[in-house]
Amino acid sequence: MFFNRTKKRIFFSKNNDDLLEELKGKGINDKNILDAIKKVPRESFVNETYIQRAYENMPLPIDCEQTISQPYVVAYMIDCLKLKKTDIVLEIGTGTGYQTAIISHLCKKVYTIEIFNKLFSQAKINLSKLKIKNVTYSLGNGINGWREKILFDAIIVSAASEKIPLKLLQNLKNFGNLIIPKKYSSGNQKLILIKKTNENSFDQKELFDVRFVPLLNKNAEN
Repeated sequence: MFFNRTKKRIFFSKNNDDLLEELKGKGINDKNILDAIKKVPRESFVNETYIQRAYENMPLPIDCEQTISQPYVVAYMIDCLKLKKTDIVLEIGTGTGYQTAIISHLCKKVYTIEIFNKLFSQAKINLSKLKIKNVTYSLGNGINGWREKILFDAIIVSAASEKIPLKLLQNLKNFGNLIIPKKYSSGNQKLILIKKTNENSFDQKELFDVRFVPLLNKNAEN
């Protein structure tokens, strides 16, 4: 049960414990990831229209014709990054901040980029309410990578791209991991995991089919 802004009681179709059990059943067994998901109230990041479904394992619409990702896909992508508490992570596509919040519990620092000002503002408010302080935000085009010269241990992209952005590969430390949905000419999308083996060499692994909103190559929207 949850009280919304008007103090109206909301009854969820499922709760966070139900979601965690479903994730375990799908092979998400990393205790740190499960603990991080348990700490993050998904209802805080969902539009009120869909709030009763906050803990269903499915993507949900948010503003600007974007979505909050399916929890299983969020957990799986994070699991692929093999994060350590000392890691610095770059996230492309903040959205309302749900994935950002989970990652913040698993690493030292998160840098996150959002192209839509409305979502950018919502995410900052949402994470501030949860007293999450190890996140640095940027309003801009994620294809261009981080605005300052920083190398990241891991990069996670929450939108599909036909090409792997060169700037993101350049933002990655040696032996770092980048996970991104790639869109093929057929229209299909697959998750791609990339490991940087040295300055100019990368190993690439194709994972499974997904469906993400497109990675936009344009100026940030006010």
